[in-house]
Amino acid sequence: MVQVLVVLVITAGLLMWGRIRTDVVALCSMLALVLMGIITPQEGLAGFSSPVVIMIAGLFVVGGAITQTGLARSIGNRVLSLAGESEMRLFYLVILVTIMLGLFVSNTGTVAILMPIVVTIAAQSGVNARRLLMPMAFACSISGMMTMIGTPPTLIVHNTLIESGREGLQLFTTLPVGLIIMLLCGALL
Repeated sequence: MVQVLVVLVITAGLLMWGRIRTDVVALCSMLALVLMGIITPQEGLAGFSSPVVIMIAGLFVVGGAITQTGLARSIGNRVLSLAGESEMRLFYLVILVTIMLGLFVSNTGTVAILMPIVVTIAAQSGVNARRLLMPMAFACSISGMMTMIGTPPTLIVHNTLIESGREGLQLFTTLPVGLIIMLLCGALL
């Protein structure tokens, strides 16, 4: 137990220090636990076979491809033409696009896909990127609550239910809660 706490404290300290990449810190922490015999190599590597981890990694690749192929600029131009000169309309269009994509893609993946697009839109429109990225982040979190695939914790709950022999979640099981939260947040704008 003490060994685990020592590894945890060192890991947290290194992550807060920020001088070493987080992936290196995480892998070294896992390796330390394996070498100390606290976990087996199979347990240490089990997370890499998770469909959620693989999906999120793939979505970051998709986000990079969207930027490299020029699709981010193309989508940005389309959104800008719909928004016209209105910064408020642009604000709402970014939120709408984020929610529509976030219904069917993990919220982490949605951010990975939309961030280059929103940064491109901000640069082309002369709007401070922060004024569009924060609403995008909130809309992404809210839309992630609306479907089973929108957020990794919901997928984990679904997989746990299936593994325990219970009925899993349906795609839109969490939609009513997400809609209520979306309406409440919309009322605060």
